[in-house]
Amino acid sequence: MLKWVQVLLVESGKAPKVCELPDNLKAFELTIRGSIEIIPTERLGCLIIYDGNNKLTKNPVNRSEVQGTFIIARVEQSDLVSLNAEDIEILSKSYE
Repeated sequence: MLKWVQVLLVESGKAPKVCELPDNLKAFELTIRGSIEIIPTERLGCLIIYDGNNKLTKNPVNRSEVQGTFIIARVEQSDLVSLNAEDIEILSKSYE
C-alpha cells in the first residue's frame, strides 16, 4: 500500500506550499528534479530533501541558502511522516 505524506514544497520564486507526495524515492527525485540529498533544518525532526548537485555545507536556515526546488519533510523513528500544523507555520516563514 502506497503511503502519502504532507510536505512543504519550496520552488524558486514561489512561496512554500503544502502538498502531498507518495513516500518513495522516485517521487522525491522527480519533484526536486535531481538526485536526493538530505540535510536537517533547525527544527528538530524536520529535513530538507534537495538536489545533491547543489551541495550544502551547513544546515540552511532560510531560502537563500538552498538553490533550486526542495522539499521539507518530518522524520520520526526513521519513518517519513506528514508535517504537523506547527511545522508548516514555522518552516513556511523560514523558507519563504
